[in-house]
Amino acid sequence: MCGCRGQLVVLHDKAPRHFRRLGVEEIHQLWKRLLSDPQLEPLRQLSAGNESLLTCRSSDGTIEMRKSRPMLIVSSTSWTADEDFSILLSALKLYDTKAASRNACSGDCVTLPPLAVLITGKGPLREHYEQEISQMELQQVHIATAWLSAEDYPLLLGSADLGVSMHTSSSGLDLPMKVVDMLGCGTPVCAYRFSCINELVTEANGLVFDSAEELAQHVQDLAESQLSESDGIYQRLFEGAATFRTIDWATNYKRALELF
Repeated sequence: MCGCRGQLVVLHDKAPRHFRRLGVEEIHQLWKRLLSDPQLEPLRQLSAGNESLLTCRSSDGTIEMRKSRPMLIVSSTSWTADEDFSILLSALKLYDTKAASRNACSGDCVTLPPLAVLITGKGPLREHYEQEISQMELQQVHIATAWLSAEDYPLLLGSADLGVSMHTSSSGLDLPMKVVDMLGCGTPVCAYRFSCINELVTEANGLVFDSAEELAQHVQDLAESQLSESDGIYQRLFEGAATFRTIDWATNYKRALELF
């Protein structure tokens, strides 16, 4: 078709080796430090005392994940018109309404955890969306926007519970590197649906969505599953993301070369 001859091999991107899942003590140290950043002020109220955002120091001095911790959702963007973040904000509003209702229930209701949402990146529409966020009246969802260093970005992904990608492909053929990075850190992903996204986000490591309502339902289902600590959908996707990250960029490239 394009005049090429010989053996053709598709080499899908993989994250470099330093994108990885953090241990509990690393998460504790990371978030004790990150919460001192003024950009992350909206998330500070979710921790206190010996706690970080996600961890706490027990009476015997050991670090453990907090039982009542928020679910940490991370998204990254260049804040351009190619990514419609109004979908994510609408989904978060829907989740907030559901979580507030569940948590106010006096009967036998399954509560939902608060969400700590961190959107990273720079770009022309950042101020526009920050203004929208500032006008949202939320009880159970806390949103911060930030620009993190190249050193802290993979650490953030390696501490997150869920990654969200709003990437849409104008060609329908390019796969978002941000999702590669998230999966490379062992973090399950919810990604906006387009024609070839299933080459990267599969039923083993993530979920896709077309609307705010569908994304809100995915987040709710994953939050409930994570709280139950059973072998539900969140654990399945977490294990799938862990499998994805077992092959890094260098290993993937070497395997491709061996085919020739």
